[in-house]
Amino acid sequence: MIDDMFVFNAVAHAYNMGDDNIPNSHYANRLRDGLVHLHMRQGDFAMDAAGQCTDWPIEVLARSLFLESDCDMAATHTLRLDSWFHDGLCRREKTIEAVNRWPQRFVGYVGVDPTLGLEVCLDDLDQQLDEMPTAVGLKLYPSQVNPHRSWRMDDESLAFPLFERARKRGIRTVAVHKAAPFGPVPIAPFRVDDIDLAADAFPDMAFEIIHAGLAFTEETAMLLALFPNVYANFEVTSALINTNPAQFETVMATFLRQGGSEKIIYSDGTMVLHSQPILEKFRNYRLKDETLEKFNIPQITNQDIANILGLNYAKILGVDVDQAKAAIADDEFARERARTGIQEPFSNWRAHLADTKMEIA
Repeated sequence: MIDDMFVFNAVAHAYNMGDDNIPNSHYANRLRDGLVHLHMRQGDFAMDAAGQCTDWPIEVLARSLFLESDCDMAATHTLRLDSWFHDGLCRREKTIEAVNRWPQRFVGYVGVDPTLGLEVCLDDLDQQLDEMPTAVGLKLYPSQVNPHRSWRMDDESLAFPLFERARKRGIRTVAVHKAAPFGPVPIAPFRVDDIDLAADAFPDMAFEIIHAGLAFTEETAMLLALFPNVYANFEVTSALINTNPAQFETVMATFLRQGGSEKIIYSDGTMVLHSQPILEKFRNYRLKDETLEKFNIPQITNQDIANILGLNYAKILGVDVDQAKAAIADDEFARERARTGIQEPFSNWRAHLADTKMEIA
């Protein structure tokens, strides 16, 4: 918690960026290079490329979140970037490990690749939900490479039966990667013009636009205004508060004007980014006077900040915040945090690499 505000990080990852997970593909190399660069923009505490280009353990992710930052809970996703990385970048075993070892701290998302066809997806979804029946979300990517192929969220013969099966199996939210193309690939699949019909057809499910505001900001804002079950997930977008504050201010004002603070979900993508510098800046964030006048909106309040940091996401998932706080009050992370105070950014990652004799910065 930060000043008694419950922090529920809606996207956290333990990537496998090791050389043996990279196919012989310029797409994979460009994506990994982009993630390395994104991480290193954080400054002196960032890991070097050698440290990043490893298989990140779930335990290090947990310690980075709950000992080095004010995050209370987090969602970790099974990723199906199967045409970029041999194991999809975050393999399902990691998600299962997180939710089984620390159910009081993690919720999990399953992931499928719709470009493989409906029957393959349905079988895959059922298998993953049998392995992890507590899963709360479904994570999707709009395209794959080698060859380029894509699908749409409003496809009534592919997407809708998938959502129907997910809903029947207890999935509460669908998170789709948008607004951030992976290097030199077609941009069209990363637009948000296929969300509306899906949201309308499944009003009892939430739809998270991941990386909302990195591109297509006005279109995203319109969706927030029109559909009560569409949300802006701030993975990576949240880092703009430090790296590009002017863009962050525009995105925040646009979304607040159209959807209000109830439609924005905090996330950052730890460990590729670190939560704490973002949380510290966001806790007391206020819009400039000229922005308030330009967008004709009121100033952000503490309640708005609390909504974004955790209350909105908890409501989507049906998480009782008071019960969640009680569950983590004296767990292993809380006890260690009480002994050590907040730990240095990525200190646990560095310690892991030192223990495994990896070369680090």
